Amino acid sequence: MSQKPPLSISFHNFGRSFGGGTGFITRTLSERFTVQVERFGADIEFYSVFGEEIPAQVLQSKALKVWLTGENYDPRHLVYDLYFGFQQNGLLGARSIRFPLWVLYIDWWSKSGPMSVEALTGARAFAPRPHFCNFIYSKDASYRAEVFHRLDKRRHVHSLGGVLNNMGGRVGDKLAALRDYRFTMAFENMLAPGYVTEKILQPLASGSIPIYWGGPEARTDFNPTAFIDASAFASADSLIDHVLALADDEEALRSYAEAPIFADGIPYHHTPAFFADRIQEALDTPSMRGIGREINAALAPRQTIKIRARSLANRVKAALR
Repeated sequence: MSQKPPLSISFHNFGRSFGGGTGFITRTLSERFTVQVERFGADIEFYSVFGEEIPAQVLQSKALKVWLTGENYDPRHLVYDLYFGFQQNGLLGARSIRFPLWVLYIDWWSKSGPMSVEALTGARAFAPRPHFCNFIYSKDASYRAEVFHRLDKRRHVHSLGGVLNNMGGRVGDKLAALRDYRFTMAFENMLAPGYVTEKILQPLASGSIPIYWGGPEARTDFNPTAFIDASAFASADSLIDHVLALADDEEALRSYAEAPIFADGIPYHHTPAFFADRIQEALDTPSMRGIGREINAALAPRQTIKIRARSLANRVKAALR
């Protein structure tokens, strides 16, 4: 067996909330390389959007610069060699790749569990569920709050998160909790092309029917017969009428619950292999490296000042609370 080539990588601007992204990257690349995570990667520097200062060392580095986020943010701070984001930017050509956030929530390397590939692509069975619908969110977003309120007035919806909680406590194991509900309100924070997150995948994995509002790509990322597409309705009231008509119709519930999550398996372009192939291609293509080095040198001082100013303002606000 041939030895894997070494690969020195580093992570910049990855906040705690995106720790799963770094795990996905290292695990994926470790299948092809002997990966060493360092403060400044000699081969690849990975960036996200969570706002650290830009170290001066990265400006002189010849490492491949890769930007990655599934959140609804545009690239920040630097010009990158390769972009993995919630949508594809045609101006960047092959350097820009849509890689939705839900991909990072699949347990790609496990043979069991609700988020494993086997579970997500296997046959699904209908099972009666004791509760009607849930709403689990920790961030305010006005539109989903309005739809929740309207639906709750007509049939009680269990709110189990930090927003509009009506159950007296927050849910612990979300996936386990979803198994008790016929429906899950699966609304994104905002509507944007390409922006499809774990909010639709988690209820599908738990056998709860998502009432989904978000990027239209959900209809091709997932099997459209397995969820309710809120965007297809003319109004919130017509959506709610539809949900209530289904709520006690076992035949209709069975149709959704037994539909495959993916119409024809998980597409290659949403897999770790696809991610690794794009990285390998960029490493093997010298013309893709260093595209923004001069621009980055000009941008970085201004960006660093802005980041420091925001950090200072946040510390002052925290001290005044």
